[in-house]
Amino acid sequence: MTKGRPNPACIVKVGEGRGFVIEHDADMANLRQLQKKERLPKHVSIRLVVTAAHCLPELPKPHAWGDVDRVYQNLLGTLDTRNTTVWAECVFADPVADIAVLGPVDNQELFHEAAAYDAFVENAPVLRIGNARSGIGWILALDGQWIPTTLEVFSNICGVSLWIGPTEAGMSGSPILNHAGRAVGVVVVGTERVSKSGERTNEWTGPQAILAHALPAWLAP
Repeated sequence: MTKGRPNPACIVKVGEGRGFVIEHDADMANLRQLQKKERLPKHVSIRLVVTAAHCLPELPKPHAWGDVDRVYQNLLGTLDTRNTTVWAECVFADPVADIAVLGPVDNQELFHEAAAYDAFVENAPVLRIGNARSGIGWILALDGQWIPTTLEVFSNICGVSLWIGPTEAGMSGSPILNHAGRAVGVVVVGTERVSKSGERTNEWTGPQAILAHALPAWLAP
């Protein structure tokens, strides 16, 4: 890994968009899908996928009950695959910030699908979460190469917003990294201008989701 540029395999395919793998030191008492096991350890590291909420086929309905209401079939895959085959459950979604967090399905009722999820995320490098500050950062281009971008963090009456340099259509769900290679945001919106000749010009894009503000309290750094 080059400083500030982690292994691109940390970014995965989520439907027609992207996401990235993080690791969370979870309190086992709060993990519903694992509560049926005996002799649970107090804490366990669980790998989750962060993405843009609009990358999901559809958002879970309010007060979704049971696994089936939050489970997405064949949602995840590697960036180089055409067909996604890994199932996942939405454990958090915010349509305003346009961010979602995916986790494993119930390993009691969907044992094989849960095992496939575990194998998939275990093979992916993990991104660490950092705090967003103005400066130089990184985003992964569609060709799989990290490219430098400029991060601009603004404070206003609505809170804190993050704007970045040019993006490409298809980057939704990609992590926005700071100079040290920590994930500070998620690409949720892009701006692209097309000239009369058909030439496309990318512009500043934002506001993007800031992880430290958009993630639920149990995940925020």
